[in-house]
Amino acid sequence: MTIWADELRHLTHVMDGERLNYLAVGEGPPVLLLHGWPQTSHAWRHVIPALSGEFRVIAPDLPGMGRSSKLRQSFVKCEIAILLHRFMSELGHQHYLVAGHDMGGQVAYPMAAKYRDAVRGLVFIESGLPGFGQEKAMDVGSGGSWHFGFNMAGDISEALVAGREELFLDFIFLRDKIGVLSEESISDADIALYARAMRRPGALRCMFGYYRALFKDAEDNRSLGKVPLDCPILAVSADLGYVGGAERTMRRVGHDVAAVVINGSGHYIPEEQPAALAAAIADFGKNRVFAPLSAARNG
Repeated sequence: MTIWADELRHLTHVMDGERLNYLAVGEGPPVLLLHGWPQTSHAWRHVIPALSGEFRVIAPDLPGMGRSSKLRQSFVKCEIAILLHRFMSELGHQHYLVAGHDMGGQVAYPMAAKYRDAVRGLVFIESGLPGFGQEKAMDVGSGGSWHFGFNMAGDISEALVAGREELFLDFIFLRDKIGVLSEESISDADIALYARAMRRPGALRCMFGYYRALFKDAEDNRSLGKVPLDCPILAVSADLGYVGGAERTMRRVGHDVAAVVINGSGHYIPEEQPAALAAAIADFGKNRVFAPLSAARNG
């Protein structure tokens, strides 16, 4: 049965009073999709149907984002990784592939590093790691993006964005550098949906909190990186995004790294080129991640 984007239903899982909203469809080996900033699980709306014929696809709103709870005060990625691994375990998935785009990649890495028996493969999409080179992207004086400093600035960030969510998102998504190639890939309706998520009480604090944790994340990543990942890794870049950045980062933290560049896309590959991205994830999952696992079980 084919699942269409408009048929996806939101589910809820509660752990220690913290609610995680998620989408889950399909049958087969589990694939966890972690969206980027400033998005929600809605970012995967076209990728999920393309994967659901062969995999069990789970796509949560990251803690503090979308329809997930706004109770959390800390957004250190190792802590988010612990929560999401527990989430997968409680859903009954002892082994899984994790794919993270942008900020989701920064959560996916510590999941793979901390839970090596469970995370059988990592897809790192248009992302970087503080502690392993992302500092250059954070430095405006070296050509980095202004939004890192703005998002980390404190209460003033929330005060300036509140009531102007559509304006803020419109600029983020449609900027000439690292934005989308085609405006049709993220429509006005999609921006309105993301803006509505940002207007929920506590949402801006949580969203900016992911950036305010980056210095602690750098410490954690350097510690985790002392032991390179041994799971297969697929580093995905866009031809009009951070070209090669994902691969360079992953080669610093893993042994078994393959790379692919998605053409005709800016930074937001899940929304601009979902078919190509889904095909890359599916091929990686079937041939590099789950095939060896199945062989071991049958051997």
